[in-house]
Amino acid sequence: MKTRKLKRLSTVSVVAIGCAAAAAMWFNWHEWFRPRPQDYEQCSAQAEKTGSSGDERTTLLAECDKKYVARRKVGGGYTYYDFLQNRQFEIAGPNPTREEQKHFDEQYSLYLKAQKQEADAARLAGQETRNPDLKDDRVVGPPSSPGPPRVITPSRVPIPKPRSSVLPPVASCEESSPSCSWEKFTAGIKKFFQSNADESRP
Repeated sequence: MKTRKLKRLSTVSVVAIGCAAAAAMWFNWHEWFRPRPQDYEQCSAQAEKTGSSGDERTTLLAECDKKYVARRKVGGGYTYYDFLQNRQFEIAGPNPTREEQKHFDEQYSLYLKAQKQEADAARLAGQETRNPDLKDDRVVGPPSSPGPPRVITPSRVPIPKPRSSVLPPVASCEESSPSCSWEKFTAGIKKFFQSNADESRP
């Protein structure tokens, strides 16, 4: 009895495992034989069909955008948009090759050089507009001879005031000072000799 039960259990488990394997193989076969998209347009169309919700479709479209950066042209071929240069390039496949990427880099270097030249020209034009006398030294001829030296005179010169011819009065001296006593002594002598001279005259 026990052996029969064990045989039945083993048979059921084998059948279950086989069914699971068959289901997995069917799903894998379905994925294997599903046509793989060749460019963004096929990938986006497939995402619209297989996406069950709006969020899932948005996620699938974002994956398509990562896988295929170029867009299919109507007449054939693909266009790649370089946002750094703000221009489109024509390429052969849905993604650029190494040679095509190298060409993009070279064009980007030329683009930066042209942008710098335009900025320098605009800056120079702005300086000439603000100051018309400003000229480029590279186009100026030989320097002209300097003119006569400039004489700078002040605009306001103070007018001198006339000095008074009247001498200020001599301050009265003090009795205690020796200079005052000497002046009085010499004045007395002069007065004495002058009086004697007046008396001696006929």
